Amino acid sequence: MENEQELLEQQTPPVEEPAPNETPAAKLAACILETTREAHVTPLKKLKLHLPQGVTPEEAEALLTKAGTPEADPALEKIAFIQGKKDLYFYETTLMTAHFAELDTLIVEKDILRTIATVTRSDCKLYPRPTQFSKLKAYPFYFSEDELEGAAARMEKLEEYADIGVVTASNGGKGFYSTQFVSRGYAQGLIEQVEVEERENP
Repeated sequence: MENEQELLEQQTPPVEEPAPNETPAAKLAACILETTREAHVTPLKKLKLHLPQGVTPEEAEALLTKAGTPEADPALEKIAFIQGKKDLYFYETTLMTAHFAELDTLIVEKDILRTIATVTRSDCKLYPRPTQFSKLKAYPFYFSEDELEGAAARMEKLEEYADIGVVTASNGGKGFYSTQFVSRGYAQGLIEQVEVEERENP
């Protein structure tokens, strides 16, 4: 009987563990890494529609919602997420900062008011300087003049953006500023400096 059992064990192939780079967590991390390299966050809903082979939507959600926590799979230790209004957005932390991930999330969700306010408050706090309209028309935002003017008008009527205003330089160049960090008079001087003086004396 024992010989039969030994023979059976010898004939039964051992269960092979998947290679570290073939686990569901590793496959998800690779997808997120690829999108991060393109300077974008990865929405959970979009990822679940285009999952790597062998990964179920349930597995993906269970693994990814633990990203950034002590319970995260080791393959996802460099993956973090932003909670947007419409979805969760994932990114690889060695290639993208939390600030850029937040901005890309706002752009993906087409939340122009929060995008402008976030960038403006950051610029006024760090540098300090107004956020020029020209900056918001370029990468990664690509807002039009009409969109920026419309956003400025809408923010004037909303309490959560009460600190956001617009200053105009003598050449017509405009910028947003935040009274949380700079006064209107200081912002006016700064917009004149970056729009006019720096261009005339580069």
